[in-house]
Amino acid sequence: MTATKKVVIVGAGPSGLACAEEILTHNGDYDVNIMDKKSKVGENPRCAGGVSLYMAEKVGVSIPKNCIVARIRRVCIYAPNGNRWELEGDKDYGYILNRELFEQDMAEKVEGLGGKMILNQVFTFKDLDREFFAKSQYDYIVGADGPASVVRQWLGLPRLSLEDVHIGVQKMISIDYYPHDTIQLYFGENVAPQGYAWIFPCGDSKVRIGLGIPSSKGPLAMSLLDQFISRQVNDYKVIDCIGKQIPTTRMPKTGVYGNILLVGDALPSTDPVTGGGIIQAIASGKAAGQALAEDKPFNYDRYIGWLRKQNSRRYRLKKVLYSFSDEDLNELIQVMKGFTPKTLSVGKEISRAILHLLWQKPRLFKKFFKYLR
Repeated sequence: MTATKKVVIVGAGPSGLACAEEILTHNGDYDVNIMDKKSKVGENPRCAGGVSLYMAEKVGVSIPKNCIVARIRRVCIYAPNGNRWELEGDKDYGYILNRELFEQDMAEKVEGLGGKMILNQVFTFKDLDREFFAKSQYDYIVGADGPASVVRQWLGLPRLSLEDVHIGVQKMISIDYYPHDTIQLYFGENVAPQGYAWIFPCGDSKVRIGLGIPSSKGPLAMSLLDQFISRQVNDYKVIDCIGKQIPTTRMPKTGVYGNILLVGDALPSTDPVTGGGIIQAIASGKAAGQALAEDKPFNYDRYIGWLRKQNSRRYRLKKVLYSFSDEDLNELIQVMKGFTPKTLSVGKEISRAILHLLWQKPRLFKKFFKYLR
C-alpha cells in the first residue's frame, strides 16, 4: 500500500476538486486539503458554462442533471457577411451548466471521501514560501488557482504572451425569448477581432452573451460587447456582468515541478481554439490525482499526454484561424455548409473545415505551414 501523504490543493475549482476526488478515490489514506479564497465553493463563477458532451464522455465526467440549465442540440456559426453554418441533430452536443451547483456537487463528493475544504484562505506571493510548506509538512502541492496562479508565479514560470491570453467579457441578460437548445457563435473583425462572440441559453428566458479577444486588444472588449448586444437584442435587462482571463496557449511540456503540480488554467489546459476549459481542467486534475495517488508525480505528464497532443494541434489551428481575414472567414463558413458532421464535437468539426479549406486555398495553406514549425 502506498504510504500516507499530505496534499494541499490551492484552488477549489473543477481542476482542484477533480484532483482531490481522484486521489481519495484511489487512496483513501491520503490527507487532502483544498484551499480557496472564496467563502463558498462555486461562488461568483466567471464562465459561460458550456461543456462538450463528446469531451465529457471521453474524460469520464458525469454531469448531474440538476446542474444542467440547457441541453444543446443546435449550433449556429456566423461569418462576417451574415452567412451561417448550422450543426443540428437529435442528440445533445453539449450542456450549459450552472457552474456554482456543479462545483458544489464536486466538493460534496470530495468531502464525502474525506477531503477537507479550507475556505476564505487568501494566498499571496509572500504566503507561498518554502517555510510555509515545510511547517505544514505537505508532501505535494497542486496549483489549481486559475490563469493568474500564485503557485505558478511562485515557481518563477514566465508569463504568458498577451496574444496567448484572451480577455473574455460576458453579460447575462433577460430577454423575452431565445431557443433553449441553441448556441450561436459569431466571427469577424467588427465583432471580436482574433476571437469570437457567443450567445448561450441558460434557462428562464436568460442568455449568456459575451466575447473574447486577445489581451493586447483588451481595452476594446466591453465596447465591442455592448455593440454586439445592441445588434442582436432590442429589449433586454442586464442581470450581471463578468470578465476573466482565458489562456489560449500551448500546454507546457510538463506540469510537474518537483513536488508541485499545476492543473487547469494554472497549467494551462484550456482549448486554444474555443477557450473551453471546464472538461479540460477536470481531465488535468484527474490525471494529476491519479499520479499522486500512486506517489509517482511524474506519471502526470504521461497521463495527460493525449490532451497535450490535442492542445498542440488546436493551438496551430487557432493561430491560423485568428490570422484569417473576414474574407477568409466567409469562405470557411461556406465550406462548412457542405460538411456532413462525423462527430458530436463542434471543435472537431471546425477543425475539419479549416483543414479542408487550407487544402483548397494555397495562400491559406502557407499560413498553416508557418505554424507547423
